[in-house]
Amino acid sequence: MPEMDGLIEQWKAQYGEVYEVRADNAEEASREGMPEAFYFRLPGRPELSRFAKTAMSDALKGLHNLVMDCLLYPDKNAIAALLEKKPGLIISLGSKVQQLVGTSLDFTHRRL
Repeated sequence: MPEMDGLIEQWKAQYGEVYEVRADNAEEASREGMPEAFYFRLPGRPELSRFAKTAMSDALKGLHNLVMDCLLYPDKNAIAALLEKKPGLIISLGSKVQQLVGTSLDFTHRRL
């Protein structure tokens, strides 16, 4: 995808790190009408703050905001149409964006 390569370079220049997120089962995702890949920039402090504040009262809305705030491709209208058919997709995508910035990182602890 040469045109996508150019977009990715533009995004990197503008946002720094850019991440491609793909479904583990591409064939199934394609049957469901999902794009081949989603592209995200990392959320910054404002996006994480908005996510945390919103998620306290509505976790699904918080994830939706986080995904839409960081989504670079496909466009938000395409995702909105996809979410009408597959509303749970926002949970999977939101979880992946959280992993990218470490909010879902597990730690172990021990009493000293």
